[in-house]
Amino acid sequence: MDPRNELHTLDFKECFELLRTQSVGRLVFTEQALPAIRLVNYSLFNGEIALRIGRSPRIPRLDRAVVAFEVDNIDSTARSGWSVVVIGKARQVVDIDELVMLCDPAHRPWASGGGDQVLCVDTEQVTGQRFPLALG
Repeated sequence: MDPRNELHTLDFKECFELLRTQSVGRLVFTEQALPAIRLVNYSLFNGEIALRIGRSPRIPRLDRAVVAFEVDNIDSTARSGWSVVVIGKARQVVDIDELVMLCDPAHRPWASGGGDQVLCVDTEQVTGQRFPLALG
């Protein structure tokens, strides 16, 4: 097999560099004993993934829950891309000073609904892979 066609495992630093290039990812959690996935805007803040989410009864239930967060970038024309997965504990942000910093208009969510709740995910485990350009 051509080594240029093999998956490349990304280190922690590479994963965070790639996370900084995007603003949308997928939050993966358990809801009523079933897997659930939600597309969310995010930013990086003090080594955590910060998610601004509209009012939802699920936010308090996610406080201290183990969740996954996935971001990828795929170029279907070049047949290449990357994927980063973060696994960690979620925490609902309630500290007013932290909320003010995280609710900066530059980090405004795309979806309507205000994004007045903030959930942060710590980065206990960070893994990533780069998919190579298919050479034939």
